[in-house]
Amino acid sequence: MQNFAQTLFDRFNADWDKLTHAEIKSLIRVKSKTTIPSVDEIDLSSRQRVKLGIDPTGSEIHIGHLAPLFVIDIFARTGHHVDFLIGDFTSKIGDPSGRVSERKILTDADIAENYKTYVQQVARFFDVTRWTTRKNSEWLSKISLADVIAITQQRNMASILQRDDFRKRMEDGGLTQAETLYGLLQGMDSVALESTIEIGGLDQLLNLQAGRELQRIHNQPPQAIITTPLLEGLCGTGKKMGKSLNNYISVNASAEDKFGLLMSVPDNLLEQYWTTFAYLFESELTALGEFIKTQPLEAKKQLATYFVAIEAKSIAAGENERAAFEKKFSKRELSDSDFQIIKVQKGEMLLDAIMQSGKFKSKGELKRLLASNSIRNIESNLVISLDFAVVEPIKIKVGKLNFLAIEIV
Repeated sequence: MQNFAQTLFDRFNADWDKLTHAEIKSLIRVKSKTTIPSVDEIDLSSRQRVKLGIDPTGSEIHIGHLAPLFVIDIFARTGHHVDFLIGDFTSKIGDPSGRVSERKILTDADIAENYKTYVQQVARFFDVTRWTTRKNSEWLSKISLADVIAITQQRNMASILQRDDFRKRMEDGGLTQAETLYGLLQGMDSVALESTIEIGGLDQLLNLQAGRELQRIHNQPPQAIITTPLLEGLCGTGKKMGKSLNNYISVNASAEDKFGLLMSVPDNLLEQYWTTFAYLFESELTALGEFIKTQPLEAKKQLATYFVAIEAKSIAAGENERAAFEKKFSKRELSDSDFQIIKVQKGEMLLDAIMQSGKFKSKGELKRLLASNSIRNIESNLVISLDFAVVEPIKIKVGKLNFLAIEIV
């Protein structure tokens, strides 16, 4: 059996000085969704200026946010200049991509704190000392109204309103003029940094194209664009990972929780998760696909092992989490500390008792878990009804990660 976890952990920690340009481009293609122009046309013999911008609009990030960072890491580790751009100025507008409503206005203190925690979380996986960190307030705060007017005179509204999200919100009367300027400001970042490549999630494609447009206006060669797929969430419904949908894995989660949550990734998403977080060559995708198809459970365990290992910088840490998971879940060797204690009155319905745990958004969510046989009596491993009246202590498993000890008071 091939040990992808060990092989790809070793590659993650290897010295990449001897990688050929063809191998580097292969790594990039595996992680790319859209490239303008093609990856083959990027000249890796010249030192590229690679840009990735983030707006620190929240203090907690999830693992889906890491996807484009793995791409800039490829460039940084192979000798190219990387600008890790903090949008402290643009955060005051907020990226409108995919939004159905305007983002709330952040204070300077909010932005500073979010930036600090963001970098701390990212540094768990990447050597951020390889990157040059910049803030776009350095130049955007100095642009005059006359400068903005001059630029907007060279952009027509048709190109701006080709965006579906803008058109829909404009029809509803909820689109602000400030938001229509967001792409322009992001483009000005590329001009200021003289970027030759910009990387972002697929939902950033139109903003990245604005950078090419603004660079042409300023007589700069237009930057290449590389977008990464939007990581699908744990629910497997096609929705991207996000906190609002509760289908995410927080970067701040414990190693135990990360391992357990990765074990809940639907089988059909395993290849997407592997290609997002591991450095794979195109030639390895067939073997990976066959491994996932024939041994999905093992592929999932190795994925979780690998992910924990690259954060801890120790394959032993990943293997230890795997052993603990198998002991707890496969062999059902649970200790009292694994259970959340819920105290109820005798005769209370199990549905109401479970809701007291605070782990579930609605009774409807619990009913869906019941429909998938995911609420079980620990002792018998039998599915248990939510209409069950609790008359004596009982230990149950709800979903894949929640263990409740219900006691009578």
